[in-house]
Amino acid sequence: MRRFATTELDQASMRITDLRLLGDRLCLDFANTIEMPLANQPLDLMRSYADLVAWGAMAGLLDPSEADRLRNAGERRARDAEEVLARAIALRAAIARVFTAIAEGGSPADDDLAKLDREYRAAMARTRLTATPGGYELTWSDENTALDRVLWPVARSAVDLLLTGDPARVKRCAGPGGGCGWLFYDVSRNGSRRWCSMEGYGS
Repeated sequence: MRRFATTELDQASMRITDLRLLGDRLCLDFANTIEMPLANQPLDLMRSYADLVAWGAMAGLLDPSEADRLRNAGERRARDAEEVLARAIALRAAIARVFTAIAEGGSPADDDLAKLDREYRAAMARTRLTATPGGYELTWSDENTALDRVLWPVARSAVDLLLTGDPARVKRCAGPGGGCGWLFYDVSRNGSRRWCSMEGYGS
């Protein structure tokens, strides 16, 4: 996987699986499925329901058999899959706006928080309390053909970040030229990270 698609890869042939997961939080990686969002011609890599499933597999949310089941279900239920894709794009936009506002020292819009809240409530309705050797945890229901199941952990990640994260560590990439704009959670010890990719921009 490579980061700098706009200069190193033909945009027309780039796939969502060519992205790197650099956000350090699942929800921020989801927001970053638009390559170079601040460029004159940003590249949206989540163009189909199959792309959403492929990203879910790449992010570790689906194993190969689960991804195959969802792709097949999406082909059989094309209209439902299109509706889920529209929800995914709306959720991605809300997450991007919420955390961009935070990164810039502002407050998220109520409409964006409401959108995130709706998806979070829908996601949490699919959880169940499970006993484990180490205690208890919330796990996802095993509805393997629920077309929106990739959205559940994304919405939960965003709310968890709002509730338990350090707002000062949510940042937007300051890559040269102003074209990057990817979001990331700064996990560096002194909180001084400025770029989504230290090996690229940082060098």
